[in-house]
Amino acid sequence: MAASVVGTITSGAGKVGRYFTVVSALPAALLTTYACVIVQAGWSEHVRWSAIGDMPWYGVLLAGLFALALALALNPLQFPLIQLFEGYWGTSALGIALATLRTAHHRRRLFALKQSKQEANSRLEASGRHMLERRTAGSHLIRAAIVANETSREASSYPEARDILPTRLGNVLRRYERLAGRSYLIDPLAAVPRLAMVGSEQEVAYVQNQRVQLELALRTSLMAFLGTAVTLVVMSRHGFWLLLALVPYSVAYLAYRGAVALAHEYGTSLAVLVDLSRFELYRRMGLKQPGSTEEERQMNATLMKIFEFSADASLRYEDPPVTLDQALFNFSPAPKEEE
Repeated sequence: MAASVVGTITSGAGKVGRYFTVVSALPAALLTTYACVIVQAGWSEHVRWSAIGDMPWYGVLLAGLFALALALALNPLQFPLIQLFEGYWGTSALGIALATLRTAHHRRRLFALKQSKQEANSRLEASGRHMLERRTAGSHLIRAAIVANETSREASSYPEARDILPTRLGNVLRRYERLAGRSYLIDPLAAVPRLAMVGSEQEVAYVQNQRVQLELALRTSLMAFLGTAVTLVVMSRHGFWLLLALVPYSVAYLAYRGAVALAHEYGTSLAVLVDLSRFELYRRMGLKQPGSTEEERQMNATLMKIFEFSADASLRYEDPPVTLDQALFNFSPAPKEEE
């Protein structure tokens, strides 16, 4: 999805600095601190938590430098990281095998949800939905209503069956990738970078805010997974202390599930950007403002081809808007009156 494009083209230097601090530096610092504590306490023959205070000053300095280097190294990799969590695992035999396995799982889950929803709705229709309004509604009817609502909510996290990806996050983002702008025949992958350039500050800030939260959750999940690996390596010889790995693993799992929830908000923000900023995009491109949704769809069918760099697509311009440079060039001051 157009996950990192909006922030890349709309952030100034100050925003980039805050973005690096929040999304890259803080998670890297937390991982480094946790790894130092685990290694210092568990590297010896017995677990000694008192050894944490014995860490020399140069060890603290090296840990800080490592955290900074890790943050700098991972910061440009945010978009590939999102793709990894989405389920784009490459063309290797292992990647394809894992993607096939997980995609099949989500397809089965989607069809099971649809089946459960249909059965619950059938029971409601047979018993009469109006019975839910009565005090005497039976528990079986209440249960059917709950199942219908919950399966509908769960199924709304999926795109069409043909578009299903191997992960929960990928399916949520793919759903909005397909739905945002569909009413106007706008492809968000092609249009969002341009919309971000012409949208109002409030609209773009809404998208940026959701994107940063999503990326922070994913970076936290990644760092916690790495912390789990460090714990398993260091504590593997210390018996029950190995269970300590459940702590960073729980953080990684919860952060990932939080990212899935944030993906809904991020997708909604992109849909809002398309809804509210598209007419400004048409104006900036010198296109005639459509008089109806049908006219807009016809225009956008060609406009999306232009966004895909097609040399054959053609649209008729309205009077192109006058740029600031043109206005200054054409400006001629009024002649001074003779005294």
